[in-house]
Amino acid sequence: METKTFQPIAIGKNESEEKRFKSQIRTKRRMIDELYDICSKYVKIEDKSTLQGNFYNDFITLFLAKYQSEFPPISVNKMLEAMEVNKEYIDEMSNKINAINIELDTELNTKEPDFNVYTESEDQNKLYITLKRLCEDIAALKGFGIRITGSGLSNGTQQALMYDWAKQEMIPNTRKVLGKEIRF
Repeated sequence: METKTFQPIAIGKNESEEKRFKSQIRTKRRMIDELYDICSKYVKIEDKSTLQGNFYNDFITLFLAKYQSEFPPISVNKMLEAMEVNKEYIDEMSNKINAINIELDTELNTKEPDFNVYTESEDQNKLYITLKRLCEDIAALKGFGIRITGSGLSNGTQQALMYDWAKQEMIPNTRKVLGKEIRF
């Protein structure tokens, strides 16, 4: 007898995590652009992606390499002060960029993680497929002029079905399929 190997089914998407991830990327890119605009006034930066990590130390190294010979033997802080470099702001921006734990490539892009929510067992697959088919059958009833209220179906299925207001249709409740529904 041949045993079927379990294949997870994508039954939903973690939209809040996806939005958070995309927001963090936009924020990181904006901060990198801002830091680049400030730092490129003083040192040559070939690749904006190098502004990730602890760039403040790299900035000091690049700054010294370029300007140290133009100053008498004085401290780095005095050199930065004389050149009107806002080192606190550069350090702060560098730390904020570094705090966003998403590594961007040379084009300031990254591979997006999979935000899908998957079934975890064959029983969950069967329940999801059954609920999905039930939703399709309910939607087909509209063609016959039969309107079924979402709240009635939701209550009648112990919240295994829920109404998606955006799509205007019944959908399987992924929390119920995964067995993670909230019990009162």
